[in-house]
Amino acid sequence: MTTPPLSSVEDIVKEFARRTGNNALSTRVCACCALEVEACKTWNVTLDDIPNHTLLIPTTPHPKHEIFHGMLLEPCGIDSEASRANLCHECYKSLEQKQLPSLSLANNLWIGPIPDCLKSLTLAERLLIAKYLPTAYVVKLYPKQAGAAHLDPSQLYSGLKGSVSTYTLDPNLVASMVDGKVLPSSPTVLSAAVAVTFITPGGKKQISLPKILYVRRQVVRKALEWLVANNPLYANIHISKERLQLLPENGMPTEIQSTARHSSDVESVIREHEGYAPSDDIEISEVPIDAMQEESSGTFC
Repeated sequence: MTTPPLSSVEDIVKEFARRTGNNALSTRVCACCALEVEACKTWNVTLDDIPNHTLLIPTTPHPKHEIFHGMLLEPCGIDSEASRANLCHECYKSLEQKQLPSLSLANNLWIGPIPDCLKSLTLAERLLIAKYLPTAYVVKLYPKQAGAAHLDPSQLYSGLKGSVSTYTLDPNLVASMVDGKVLPSSPTVLSAAVAVTFITPGGKKQISLPKILYVRRQVVRKALEWLVANNPLYANIHISKERLQLLPENGMPTEIQSTARHSSDVESVIREHEGYAPSDDIEISEVPIDAMQEESSGTFC
């Protein structure tokens, strides 16, 4: 083998940079199906040049539909000033073949933007407004790295991560956990649907509580009011003022606090992640109690 000439090496490096640079890795939203895809897998066309555009006319108009040249499209994929749209290759190919793209918004897949009152819901709040509870959560909180003491406290407990296990259960038993007609659910449901374990070196007691398990009474009320007014599945739901009064104004329900466990078995965390969950190296050491990061596993029941 001979050493390649310098010009060949430079060409290869340039090609690598082109294929892995910001432009190559950028994404766009398809105006037809609203999926975020790689920019290289989309075409940018004028609205007038969308093939067989009549296929994208909604069959059941909704007052909140955003219509562009008669078509139901995702605004994030539209450049209104230039009257151009991004279309992923799959949607464009289907339209060329005079077929309605299976994932297009016009194929009865439009649900509208998610309102702020639902976006901001914590895990505990989502469980309280749910009509049915098919999922139970086992949340484990522990110090992940030796450097965790220097993390921004506002960034702690900001996400969920872990494994999922599924089990076969009688759906009638699951449905019986809530009556489905009066919401929010009683806070006692949280003690059955959420289990929290604080894993701390040396058996120290965890005193700071994760915001993702907080419940805000007014947030729950506003979310239910929006669902009753806009979601047909909630049309017959009665919002119970008595149950709302059982919820904290802004804090962790006692139903979760009273069932929380403390453990010093930090080795179990490493064992649980070995062999099935690719993640950063876990380095658990003695760190301040307020420097805890969250790992969790959700179990579908």
